[in-house]
Amino acid sequence: MYSLLLAFVMLTSCSNKSAELSYLPGGGSAPASGMDLAPPPPPSPEKAGNGIQKETTEEAGKPAADEPVANTQASIKIPEKIKKTANINITVEDYKKARIEIEKIVKSGNAYIGSENEQNNTYSISNTMVIRVLNKDFDIMINNLLTAASNVNSKNISAEDVTAQYIDIESRLKSKREIEKRYLDILKSASKVSDILEIEQKLGQIREEIEAKQGELKYLADQVNYSTINLNFHQEFEYTPTDKPGFFGRMGSAFGNGWSGFLSFLVGIVYAWPLWIILGLIGYGLVRFFKRKSKKNN
Repeated sequence: MYSLLLAFVMLTSCSNKSAELSYLPGGGSAPASGMDLAPPPPPSPEKAGNGIQKETTEEAGKPAADEPVANTQASIKIPEKIKKTANINITVEDYKKARIEIEKIVKSGNAYIGSENEQNNTYSISNTMVIRVLNKDFDIMINNLLTAASNVNSKNISAEDVTAQYIDIESRLKSKREIEKRYLDILKSASKVSDILEIEQKLGQIREEIEAKQGELKYLADQVNYSTINLNFHQEFEYTPTDKPGFFGRMGSAFGNGWSGFLSFLVGIVYAWPLWIILGLIGYGLVRFFKRKSKKNN
């Protein structure tokens, strides 16, 4: 009987030991007390590589904290509006030939002459032209015009960016058109005559403002599309002073001028013939009056 109990206890103790051994690191449980166990083996290179690669891939897919988020909306690029102007003053050797040459240059460059002012005096002949040329041909036109000059006295070129002004006028024009549209919608639903008249008055005012803004926009677009060249070209003549006459020359000139003056005096007397007739009649009447008076006294 005792032997059976002893055998049962031994089997129970063996089963407990096997259970404790089953909870070793291979099984994932905590080790039994009083036993020194080796540390777990390092992970295999394949598993470690896969883990690092997966982690790196996940981190690469996430945006960095300091990296700005890209804007999904495409930015609208507004073309620049540049207004170019040139003031050029040149001297030419032959005015007529230079003028013909300048006209050919302007026509060949798809430009036109806006205005022209020619002046001629004793010492020089000059011309001031306002030439309008396409913006893209501005520099080429200036270089071609300078070929007609014998001397370039001055050249001044300026470029003004009017993009902000152009955008401002466009936005104001757009807002006024929207206001016009609203007035038209209100006019369709208006029933009273007074309301209709008031809305039509407002429409007239807003349409005048729209036309004014359209005119400003058209003028600004023309100034941008066509650049302006103010060209002044002139030919100077040589001054040859005349010799002053001597004594006898001046005496002869004096006699000639005196005779001319005397003839002019006679002509002036003839011009006043009505006055001489009136004075003659008055004198004749006075003479007769005094003669009669003297006879009566005698």
